Amino acid sequence: MILYQLRYLLVPLYTIFWSLLACFVGVVDRRGQVVNWMGTTWLRWIYSTCQIRVKVAGLHHIDQTQTYVIMSNHQSLIDVGALVLALPIRWRFVAKRELTWIPLFGWALFLSNHILIDRSNRKRAVETLRKAARRVSEDVSVIIFPEGTRSKTGELQEFKSGGFHLALEAGVPILPVTVSGSRKITPKGTLSVRSGVVKAQIGKPIPTHSVSLTGRDQLKRQVHDAIFEGFDPSYQTMDF
Repeated sequence: MILYQLRYLLVPLYTIFWSLLACFVGVVDRRGQVVNWMGTTWLRWIYSTCQIRVKVAGLHHIDQTQTYVIMSNHQSLIDVGALVLALPIRWRFVAKRELTWIPLFGWALFLSNHILIDRSNRKRAVETLRKAARRVSEDVSVIIFPEGTRSKTGELQEFKSGGFHLALEAGVPILPVTVSGSRKITPKGTLSVRSGVVKAQIGKPIPTHSVSLTGRDQLKRQVHDAIFEGFDPSYQTMDF
C-alpha cells in the first residue's frame, strides 16, 4: 500500500518538474530536441519508480540512416513510454490536438514540435499530415497508433487511414511495432499502475515506395498482419 502511495505522489511530481522545465526550454528549442530528451528522461523516472521494464526485440530491423512511419498497436497509456524507451532513432508523435489542453504536459507537447492533428477539421488535419510527410521524408521518423484509440480488450482493432496516407506521401517504409503486456499494467479506463514487463517487438520494415493510393487497403492489411503476428501471448494474458 505504501509503495503505491509513493508512486502516486512521485509521478505527478516528476510530471510537474519536467513539464515546467520543458516549457521554459521549449521557447528557445524550436526543433524540440532537448524537450524530447526531457520527455524521455521523465518516462525513465516513471518506469523506474513503478518498476516497469521494457524488453525490446527486433532492433536489427532498424536502419538508423532511414526515417520511418512507425505504427504500433495501442492498448494502454504504457504503450507510449514503451515505444519511446525502445526506439533508438529520432522520432515525433502524431497526436490529437486536444492533448495540448492539458496544463503543463500539453504545453510541453506543443513546444516539443510533435505533429498535432485537429480531428474536428478535416481540411486542416489533411494539411497537417502533408506537412508531416515532408518532415518524415527529410529528417525524422513519426510514431502513430493506427487504431486511433486504445483497445478495451487488447485485441487489435481496425486501422484508420491517416497514417497510411502519410507514409505513402512521404515515400518511407512503415516500421511495425507490437507492444505486448501493457494492458496488464494499466488497462484502459483505470489509472492504477502495476509493476511488470512490457515487450516491444520491432518488425521488419514494410516498403511503400511502389504502393499507389489504390493499394492503400492492401498495405493496411499487411501492416495489421505484421503487428498482429508480433504479439507475445505470454505477456498478453490477463491474470487478475
